[in-house]
This record gives sequence, structure tokens and C-alpha cells, in this order.
Amino acid sequence: MRAVVLGATGHIGAHVVRALLESGHTVRATYRNPAYRFVLEGLPIEQRQADLDDPAAVRRAVDGCAWVFHCAAYYPKFTERRDQAVERGLAQIARVYEVLAEARPERVVYTSSAATITPQRDRPSTEADREPWPLTHWRPLYATVKVAMEHAVLHYADRGLAVTTVHPSLCLGEYDAHPFSGRLLLLLARGLPVYLEHHFNAVYTGDVGVGHVLAAERGAPGAHYLLADRNVSMRVLAELVARQRGMRPPRWALPYPVALAAAAATEAVAAVTGREPLLPLRAVQMTRHRQWVDGSRSRHALGLPHTPLEDAIQRAMRWFEAHGYLKS
Repeated sequence: MRAVVLGATGHIGAHVVRALLESGHTVRATYRNPAYRFVLEGLPIEQRQADLDDPAAVRRAVDGCAWVFHCAAYYPKFTERRDQAVERGLAQIARVYEVLAEARPERVVYTSSAATITPQRDRPSTEADREPWPLTHWRPLYATVKVAMEHAVLHYADRGLAVTTVHPSLCLGEYDAHPFSGRLLLLLARGLPVYLEHHFNAVYTGDVGVGHVLAAERGAPGAHYLLADRNVSMRVLAELVARQRGMRPPRWALPYPVALAAAAATEAVAAVTGREPLLPLRAVQMTRHRQWVDGSRSRHALGLPHTPLEDAIQRAMRWFEAHGYLKS
């Protein structure tokens, strides 16, 4: 099968490319920024530069491909206003999926997020707990934009496009060239004496890559699959990182008001430097909601593999160390 991965140099996209090759498929990999092409180095694939805001580039990228993996969805910057970020996300979905509606590939796998699943107080959340749009309650900026975009994609599924949506939880693993979830591991690897209390689900990104391919092979059009593994606390994750690095784990939980103040300070610095903040305010806000999920549907329906979280952390740290991320 000829497949195209939109966003192949991203953390998830790089693993999807490898999972496709492992399954014997022919792969076309697209990227926006050539600076991150090194995560695809040495792979027997076709590479093309494509900006998803350019419909002509998207059309050329998907031409002749039976499967499309949309792993490059818009990610809002911390400085954007909520309404503007939602508008930009929806505009990009419209540009990409109008092209796909014309091309009619056999299968589209859209990478959403576990952030679009409503946290539950008394149990882990499932695919049935997806957020409505418009939202009925406050959600962080990232989750808000992701929910809006996901519902826009569902509009095209209702029009007959064979879209399957996957919802990865916090992805940990190698090839995280522009660290997003990996930023958390890098912070913990610095030997911080404190941690921010939070409960969430984490999964090895390699399993997420395989899960995308399984969704194309075995998933139902219009269906949703949580690509998730282990529900953990921030304290447990910090202890796992410390053990892997041979360090003392953090001893104290950082009070929420102090964390908010620290986040505000890092965002003030980021506003001056133009860089992403070390501790985004939205990341602190998300800790108020336990984000435990149940990924059993993907294991049963798709055969999603299970890699221990300890192995995922070890692979991520080895890759970060080999590429100089732990020195900066």
C-alpha cells in the first residue's frame, strides 16, 4: 500500500513512518521544516516538503496514495488568543480535508489527542467521553483547539470520507526532535527537587505509530481509538526518570499557586525572547484535571502493542542524550 504521512518529522509522524515500513508499505513522508529531516535519515522513503496551509502542496503530497496519515495538525502557540487559535485550526482542517474529499483515499487516519476526551471523576475516560463542540465548560487552549478541529474532521466523515480518528495520550519515546511531551522528560532529567502533582496516561510513541497503521488496517471508518497505556502520577514518572538517570527523585510536591506563579514568570520571559515558555501556564492548568483514560478498546479491536513505560523513558533518554538535548 502506498501511504503518505503528513508531518513525518514530528514525534508521532516519525514513528508512523517506521511502523508503515515495518509492515511492508511504501511511504511518502512530508515535512514543513527541513531542519527536522534528520529523524528520517537513512529510511527508504520518498520525502516532500509540504505546508498544510497550501492546498496545492497537500494535493501533490496525497496524489497516488491510498492511505493518508494526518499527523501534522495545527498546534496553537502560547501567545495566541483562544478565538484566533480555534479559527486558525479550523481553517487548516478545511484546507486539508477539502483536498482529501476530492482525492478520496481509501483511508484517512487523523491524529487527534486524548485531550479531547472529558476527564471523569470516578473512572478512567473512554472514547465514549469525547468532548462536544461547542464546549460546555472551560478547557485549556490546546484541548479547546483540538476539540474544535476533531469535530471539523468528523464533518468530512459524515460526508463519506473514510476517516478513522486516533487519540494518543502523553507520548514518550525517541525521535522527539522538537520536544513537546519530551520537554517534560528533559525537565525531570535536570534533577528538580520538586514535582507538580498530576495524574495522566502515558504511552510509548512507537506503540502509537503501530496503532496508526493498525487503525488503517483494522479500524472502522468513523471510529475513535484511544492509543493509551499506563495511568501514572507525576511523582511516579519523576521517580522512573530519576532511576533511569541515576539521580535522587524529587521529594516535594509543588503547591498549585506556586506553580501558577512560576508558569507566569516563564511566560513573561518567553514573551520577551519569543521562545516557548519552559513551564507553560496551560500545562499547569491541566494538572487540575486527572486525565486517566482506558485504552482497552484499542488493545482488543486493533491489537495495540504494549511497551513498558520504563523502556519508553529509556529509549527517549538515550535518543535525547545522543542528539545533545540533555546538554542544552
